[in-house]
Amino acid sequence: MTDNIIQNEGETKMKKIIITLLALMMLPLAACGAKDEGTPAVPPAGETPAATERPDYVKGEDEVTGKITVYTTMEETQQEALKEIWNKYYPNSQIEIQADSVGTLATRIRGDESNDADVVIGGLFAADGDTYHDILQPYTSVNDDEQLYHDETGYYTYYDVQVMSLVVNPDLRDELGLEINGYEDLLDPKLEGKIILAAPDASSSGWRQLQTILATMGDEFDDEKGWDYVEKLMKNSFSTTSSKDVYNLVINGEYVVGLSYESTVAALIKDGAPVENIYMEEGNTAMAGGAAIVKTAPNLTAAQAMMDLLASTEFQDVRAEQSSGRGSNGESILVGLPKEDTLNMVELDFEYLAANKDKMIEKWNTLWAETH
Repeated sequence: MTDNIIQNEGETKMKKIIITLLALMMLPLAACGAKDEGTPAVPPAGETPAATERPDYVKGEDEVTGKITVYTTMEETQQEALKEIWNKYYPNSQIEIQADSVGTLATRIRGDESNDADVVIGGLFAADGDTYHDILQPYTSVNDDEQLYHDETGYYTYYDVQVMSLVVNPDLRDELGLEINGYEDLLDPKLEGKIILAAPDASSSGWRQLQTILATMGDEFDDEKGWDYVEKLMKNSFSTTSSKDVYNLVINGEYVVGLSYESTVAALIKDGAPVENIYMEEGNTAMAGGAAIVKTAPNLTAAQAMMDLLASTEFQDVRAEQSSGRGSNGESILVGLPKEDTLNMVELDFEYLAANKDKMIEKWNTLWAETH
């Protein structure tokens, strides 16, 4: 009787072991047949990814074809970021870029009937008024609701917020035994002939720097105290018609300091340029900068797609990461740049600037002729 009980218990244990082994053997088969809700299924070869991977603002791949010609003031790092995203979404459209100052680009569009520019990117600002409306056409981006800045006339699509700075060659500065922390330091006699700035009638950075000087160096904007400083600065400076010349000539060691944009200098430093980005201790100004479609754009569909891309968080975030751009989209990120509330910002009157730009430029040119 005892032997039978022992035998039955042994058989029972053996059955349990066999059942357990069978259950374990079935697990891989069950896993293969199970659907993992947390992991998206990989589409079969030849099928396109899910539509959600193509943002709502992007037009259809087959809708945007042919060449798009871009006139731009952007430096090369930003150009590469733009081309990378454009080629990702629009492989059937070839992007051709021509870079120069906005003044030169505008002159080219106005004077050369054979030009094939579709868009102008950069150098277009909220204070321009109708300066360039004769060569542009209105367009409102599908991403306009996300923007912190809007062009009431409907011509500009903003993607950038421009804050000004000084680009300084530290080796040359140290050789002179100077400290350069702001505009007032630029009047030091040791800097005579060693400052480079862009002419405000020919370049966007020159016009923006003039605004910032008049906003921070006088008691009121555009007063005589501010212009007295401008005249003194001119005596120490050389002028160029290109914004690019300013930072390139400082990098090359031909000048100690130049008056420039913060984001451009920050991007150059990130790429290894031996210069410093100095924010003027007297204060600063901010202005939305953007792009627009040329009135005679040969590829209008591509031009509209470009405006939508520029206004997107995707482009502005990539631009921030790769070239330290300060975006106009309220959802874009800030990388490597100080917050505006740390820069003693002075608010500008855009209507006043637009109405008085010609007069201010004329006064600049008169003073320049008198001091040179």
